[in-house]
Amino acid sequence: MPAVVFDVNEFRGIYPQFADITDAQLSHFFDAATVLVDNSERSKVPYNPPSVTTRKTLLYALVCHLATLSLRGGGVVGTLSNAAEGSVSTGFAVPQNPNAAWYNQTQCGAFAYQLMIPFIVGGRAYNGCFR
Repeated sequence: MPAVVFDVNEFRGIYPQFADITDAQLSHFFDAATVLVDNSERSKVPYNPPSVTTRKTLLYALVCHLATLSLRGGGVVGTLSNAAEGSVSTGFAVPQNPNAAWYNQTQCGAFAYQLMIPFIVGGRAYNGCFR
């Protein structure tokens, strides 16, 4: 199975909300995503275009997740759980599933985690890479 090649224009077509993020930032997020999910021919996540694009879908969802987190700024971790206006107060909650907590902070991350489940259950992770 070949490696997925990141296409910034294709990604922006799928996720147009990231128009203000530079190509270099998106490419960096793709590189980070390949640390989380093996993008080599040894990967357990299939990629055999045009019929099987699971790994590409997963990696693009992870890029979306990382881009969304980067837009939050201010070191915010977790999902906004409450807010107040007088004296300005906000609260953030990290989801309870410890295996998916980081992913569940965004819709794209939750989607990516769901895509990973068939390759995680019963498998082993080495340095964050599923093999």
